[in-house]
Amino acid sequence: MSKGIFIIATDTGVGKTIISAGLLCLLLKNKYRAAYFKPVASGEVESGGAKASADAAFVKCAAGFSEDPELVTPFAFADAVAPHLAARLAGRRIDPDVIQKRLNELKNRYDIIVAEGAGGLAVPLNDEGYMQYDLIRELGFSCLLVSRAGLGTINHTLLTLGFARNAGLTIKGIVISGAGQTLIEEDNIATIKKLSGIKAIFTLPAIDAVDTEKLQPGNLQDAFEQSIHIDDIVALMETI
Repeated sequence: MSKGIFIIATDTGVGKTIISAGLLCLLLKNKYRAAYFKPVASGEVESGGAKASADAAFVKCAAGFSEDPELVTPFAFADAVAPHLAARLAGRRIDPDVIQKRLNELKNRYDIIVAEGAGGLAVPLNDEGYMQYDLIRELGFSCLLVSRAGLGTINHTLLTLGFARNAGLTIKGIVISGAGQTLIEEDNIATIKKLSGIKAIFTLPAIDAVDTEKLQPGNLQDAFEQSIHIDDIVALMETI
């Protein structure tokens, strides 16, 4: 039986891909049979002489994970826009049944699946109103929430937690990304710990020279090794 966690965030651009890549780095280094899965991806880059999902290409570059793109990103679109629009522009429809089938194939090959969402929870995946939270719930994942450290994150984090609960999702932990030592950031972290009801809260500092668009991992692996014990993350995972 495979276990997994679904990486979600308070908004787009918060750092889901960096978190996914860092966790996969630690998993693979510690000999876990782990895979990356991004059901829906918007935006492409040149990688290996061909077009590839920007997020999957970064994870491959940072963690050394290589797998059939059709399994890793069943629905990858060129335009870096909202998934339902990207699909419409490409003349395709995001099919949850295809996503489930690809996930099942990965589960047959790997013990751990690190899945990554597209944007925030309330993102439509098609024009019929099928939402990202619907997909996560149907796939059976619990979630790891990525939040910013700076001003506004208390509101965004607590709103996302409440929305997730109402949507029938379980958030097992929070990663506060880009955490520094300013008074605001330290108070934000303390307040989220106090008000969220989430016991597993991790902090990750800003990572030097990391650039997902340019496929530059910088010192990502070192930062994760110094900040996160991977067994603590694995302990949050549930059977999928």
